Amino acid sequence: MHASIDDFQMPSSAVVAAVSARLQLLADPTRLTIVCALAQGETNPTCLAELTGVGVPAVSQHLAKLRLAGVCQAHRDGQRVWYELVDLAVRDLVRQLLDPARSPVAVAPAATAPMAAVRTEA
Repeated sequence: MHASIDDFQMPSSAVVAAVSARLQLLADPTRLTIVCALAQGETNPTCLAELTGVGVPAVSQHLAKLRLAGVCQAHRDGQRVWYELVDLAVRDLVRQLLDPARSPVAVAPAATAPMAAVRTEA
């Protein structure tokens, strides 16, 4: 029981703001789907567009935001650009939130299959 606010151990305002910004970045369903896919391995915008159901230009905009935030990085292989997830904390957060075995959020069984691959990758 906390008798006063002095009993709480709170993060600084800067830390709270940084975490809030990261959560806002991931709050978009398309970006969250992209991060879920990238957590399973490197891929390209065309594959991500198919997975998310949006066009390649929209996926590219989302990837740009994720790249600027340091969540993913791109590299070119000839004509094609490949993206990989580089922020392991984001990967772990996505796993925690979307893995039905760990999450209290009710998820339909058909929607859980992609996370099985995320859960098993080291």
